Amino acid sequence: MTGTVTRRGATVDVHAALLPLWRGLVLFRVVALAYAIANVVRFADEYRRPALAVAVVVFMGAWTFATSVAYLRGARRLAVVDLAVTVLTTMSTLLIDDPARIAAGQPVITTVWSAGAVLAVAVAHGIRPAVGAVLVSLVGLWITRRALDGALLSDAQLLGAAGIAVGFASVALRRSAQRLQEAIATEAAAAERDRLARDIHDGVLQVLALVRRRGPALGDDELVREAAEQEVSLRRLITRGPPGLDGPDDEPVDLGAAVGATLPARAVLAVPPEPVEVPGGLARSVVAVVREAAANADAHAGPGSGLWVLLEDDDEAVTVSVRDDGHGIPAGRLDAARDEGHLGVASSIRGRVAELGGTAQLVTAPGEGTEWELRFPRETERSGARPSGREEGTGR
Repeated sequence: MTGTVTRRGATVDVHAALLPLWRGLVLFRVVALAYAIANVVRFADEYRRPALAVAVVVFMGAWTFATSVAYLRGARRLAVVDLAVTVLTTMSTLLIDDPARIAAGQPVITTVWSAGAVLAVAVAHGIRPAVGAVLVSLVGLWITRRALDGALLSDAQLLGAAGIAVGFASVALRRSAQRLQEAIATEAAAAERDRLARDIHDGVLQVLALVRRRGPALGDDELVREAAEQEVSLRRLITRGPPGLDGPDDEPVDLGAAVGATLPARAVLAVPPEPVEVPGGLARSVVAVVREAAANADAHAGPGSGLWVLLEDDDEAVTVSVRDDGHGIPAGRLDAARDEGHLGVASSIRGRVAELGGTAQLVTAPGEGTEWELRFPRETERSGARPSGREEGTGR
């Protein structure tokens, strides 16, 4: 097992991040095993079954070697099995020694070696599973000793403190590794963006600028306008792009700025005076829907048509209206487009809105332009509401 996870495009090598803790655990187990062996040599004459005691410590040695190799290779799921095996090994003391001597304070066969499994769970799974491992280990000790005494309480304190501390360190190392990998991914994306920006600047933008300068001489005002708009859009894309949309799903994003960065140059955007902050995951979906609606207006509204986008905000939802004054959509055109396999509206607009539990209302008629009213609830994910996907009006 490599112990890698993918988060926001960055591959996080969890095993590499936790390797120092695994190495520390292996060292602890080896030292604890040596202490357990010394303890068996010390009390061999007092055991009821000394041969079984020797067999148990031999097994402990083999198990220590096997788990150490596995942990160093990234087999973190073995920790739960390790805990079960360790508890059973501890309880084997009942077969090795006299129960009365054990209850009187005689050390169990595993001694501090048994703490290794608790620490393994803490490293592999974090704080809460570590607390559970402590409880399981203490239950095993209580069954073995049959006494709730100061020694058991002392073991509980030591195991609890060690498990929580190591679990906290494990969580902290994971988060540090994730932040590092995300920073590396962001830097790589920025470098790739700069490379593409240079290529676009030296190629496409130069051609568009040439068309914009020479277009009037050719008598094609529409060509000049389109070239100018595409030049502005490309320059906007390669210089800043949608702000904040590369962050975590729960990181606040100014939706007005994000939408404005993706609209065509001719679009007019109206937003509230204060920033409209929404979680990054919601912002990405809203921007994708608005981009598709604007692309439809560019493709179907007709030359010289205007494009207006209005962003409204309240405590329950954000509403985006995308309107053009173009040709409008004839009745039945959307159904025909869907039957022909054109799913831009159904999938990119209505589908995305439905996934968020919002509504998509389309008002259009031939010669009267087209207007989408897209309403996105703020609380869909946190409240656990199922998407309604309600559609109203006539759709493109």
